[in-house]
Amino acid sequence: MKKIGTGRRVLVCVMLLLFLFSNMSYAQLINIDLPDRTGIKVTKNAVLHGAFKTSETIDTNIYLQNTDRKVDSVTVLSPSCGIEIPSHSSIVSADYQTDIFLYGVNRTEDHVDQTLRGLAEMGFADFYKFTVKDIFRIFTSRAANENSLRLKQEINDIRGGILAEFNRLALDAGYTNRLEMYDSTDPFLRPLTYEDKNRDVNVIDTTVSYRFWPKTSAFLENDIGFINYYNTSQVPGSYYDEVFFGFKGEWFAKANVNFKAGFKYQEYDKSNIIADKAYIGPVMKGGFNYSPTPDDLVLFEFDREIYESTYSNMNYYTANLFGFTWQHNFTRKLYSNVFASYQLHNYPSESRENGETAKRYDNYYQAGANLKYDIRKWVSVEAKYAYVNRDSRFDIYSYADHQMTVCGTIGF
Repeated sequence: MKKIGTGRRVLVCVMLLLFLFSNMSYAQLINIDLPDRTGIKVTKNAVLHGAFKTSETIDTNIYLQNTDRKVDSVTVLSPSCGIEIPSHSSIVSADYQTDIFLYGVNRTEDHVDQTLRGLAEMGFADFYKFTVKDIFRIFTSRAANENSLRLKQEINDIRGGILAEFNRLALDAGYTNRLEMYDSTDPFLRPLTYEDKNRDVNVIDTTVSYRFWPKTSAFLENDIGFINYYNTSQVPGSYYDEVFFGFKGEWFAKANVNFKAGFKYQEYDKSNIIADKAYIGPVMKGGFNYSPTPDDLVLFEFDREIYESTYSNMNYYTANLFGFTWQHNFTRKLYSNVFASYQLHNYPSESRENGETAKRYDNYYQAGANLKYDIRKWVSVEAKYAYVNRDSRFDIYSYADHQMTVCGTIGF
């Protein structure tokens, strides 16, 4: 594990150095606290951005428990920086953010999350474009795992691809490597620990699209993936093939769509400990947005995907999502979001909890709103409320949580 983790960090550092010293052009930074500001010009082509956000949250259930809920205040300090380097036919950007979580009472929950992102695009001969994109994260989130446990995770996701466009026809092909690692030797299913769920994912994707309207295309996508659990042979690896058909672009005058639906087949290796049941069924991703007025934007999101599981002896679970967001601009500086979503997670086999045997399923209900005011170009304040309720087939995994947050950001 240490050897693979070190190699990943070296890869990310090398990519960042390439980004910093390449003669490439403007690319919008991914960190939402950094774009749309003037920045500081450090060389003829390079523009440096920086920001500092601080937030205070009242969390009514920091352990995400069904009973004996603990309320605490959480201070988050988030410094970040990014760089953009303009040129002629290519673009580049990179940004880094640290989130320092400080709990008022339960100090054992204090932790630091880190995110490093990079994007480089190089154009050739007017109709070829090569892209390299990398996101590296170290984080701890109880809401990110099935058992609401405090698990430190590391994820590195890097994709290299080439896009060729010929009049109405376009071809996009790429390769993705994704490393997902748990920094925990706690058992999730004896004799296996969470570190035994560390995996290496390799995906080859190919998309052919045809532009049948000036701003709208139909596309056919095929993704072939291989998942390898490299710490043990007791956790079954797998391969999958999924095919999507979809649309993207301006559908009508006030609507845009980027949605795909299709079919996935995923077959697992044999295992005496973990279930190896195959998945055969539908998948979908994306959604559409609609602007009824110049100051309003309504977004709809649909998703059905298969995720590797760390619950009991399950090898996967299906996640189904429907989400809604309404964005409204009151003025040029004052705007808000109202959001809600429903998720259903289904497990393929029965498990036993508290003397009851059944197939686990989880219903997630989420809603909230935020209000943001840009006082100046370099400073803003925001207030946010978020609610989540997980209603599980097994009560021990059910919880409800309210979070009230105020934050301020300064940046250049």
